[in-house]
Amino acid sequence: MKVWLAVAAGALLLVPGIASAQLFGEDGSSKSVRSVNAHPAECARLARKIDHFAMMTARAEALENELWSARMQDQLELLQGMQAARCPDDVPVDSGAEAFKFLVKLAAKAALTYFTFGAAGF
Repeated sequence: MKVWLAVAAGALLLVPGIASAQLFGEDGSSKSVRSVNAHPAECARLARKIDHFAMMTARAEALENELWSARMQDQLELLQGMQAARCPDDVPVDSGAEAFKFLVKLAAKAALTYFTFGAAGF
């Protein structure tokens, strides 16, 4: 029992060391970490897959196959999520969301100025 406890404690102590070794290069710098943005070829491949599954979703809906349509829609949402995470430059900007974000920022500045009696400097 004591042996298993010692093995478990040792494993727990080694896990952060393994994770930090994967994050940093041999010289200790974090320049070896892969950036969030994907290679342009991967972004193009994702765009082609999204187009393909969008066409398959439309075809499934035209044939009135609910199961196929649902599966194609699930796959399409998965690929769009991957594209948003890996290729942020390829994802269209939602102008409504951007306008709402601007409105919220403006309201926050106004509230900060109001509740600090102008001391915030806005």
